[in-house]
Amino acid sequence: MNQRMLFAKHFTFDLRVQFVILFILASFIFVFAGLDKLVSAWLLGLGLFGAAIAGAFYTLGATTPFSMVVILELMRMGDPQQVAFVACLSAALADCLLFFAVRDTLERNAKRLTDSIREKIDRFSLAAPVAGFFVFGLPLPDELGLALLQFTKLDFVKLFITIFAAKFITLIMFWKAFAT
Repeated sequence: MNQRMLFAKHFTFDLRVQFVILFILASFIFVFAGLDKLVSAWLLGLGLFGAAIAGAFYTLGATTPFSMVVILELMRMGDPQQVAFVACLSAALADCLLFFAVRDTLERNAKRLTDSIREKIDRFSLAAPVAGFFVFGLPLPDELGLALLQFTKLDFVKLFITIFAAKFITLIMFWKAFAT
């Protein structure tokens, strides 16, 4: 079975993972060049609207590393919980809108991945849904998160709450781990 996912017409899963790794490395360069502080200072000047803009980019594998760096910097400069809350609301809304724009392909790919995961592990253990939950907060393909959570049919409200919670918890965990 062909294990290509979203954007399958253009990129294989392996190539998409390589892109994500390149974007993560670019994020490190972004930080070491000090650009994160410049972007964060500009967004901070926009208030909560700046957090919403940063959150909107906390959606795709390619933009998640950059956005996460900027959001964490905004959290350092302002009220961390408020910035994380607004950024995650914006991110969850953007994710849901993107998901529903490609709903048929996403549901089909999530179903295929869910079946594949079930074939590889006899029981669908609790670890798989927990891992799927955190996939939404990291720069990993969202189809993987949907499959691990066994979301083969998309319900806007359930998906929005799940994505918001995953992104919010992930940001707070990173904030607690790296706050100085």
